[in-house]
Amino acid sequence: MEDQIDEEVKKQRRDAIMELQQEISFDFEADCVGEKLLVMIEGYLPDEHAYVGRTYMDAPGIDGYIFIKSGEALMSGDFAEAVVTGSDEYDLIGELYEEHESAE
Repeated sequence: MEDQIDEEVKKQRRDAIMELQQEISFDFEADCVGEKLLVMIEGYLPDEHAYVGRTYMDAPGIDGYIFIKSGEALMSGDFAEAVVTGSDEYDLIGELYEEHESAE
C-alpha cells in the first residue's frame, strides 16, 4: 500500500502497545491470586515437576496457562480445582485445592 509509515515507527508503536498489554495482563493475573479455579489439565512438564492447564478464561494459542505443582497423578483432559498462589506476566501458578487446604 502507498504512503506507509517508516518501519522504525511501526516497531516503536508495536513495542509500546505490547508493553501496555503486558502491564494489563500482569495486573489481571495478580488479581487472580487466592481464587479457586476449575482447570483442565493439558499435560505434565517433567523438568518443572508441574502440570500445565487452562481455565475457562484461556484460549489455546492466545492466553497463558496455569502451572500446578502436585503430588497427585493427573492425566491430560482431567478437570481439577486449583487455588492460584502466584502469577507472572501471562501465566498463573497454583496448587490443587485439596493440597492447598491441607497445607494451611
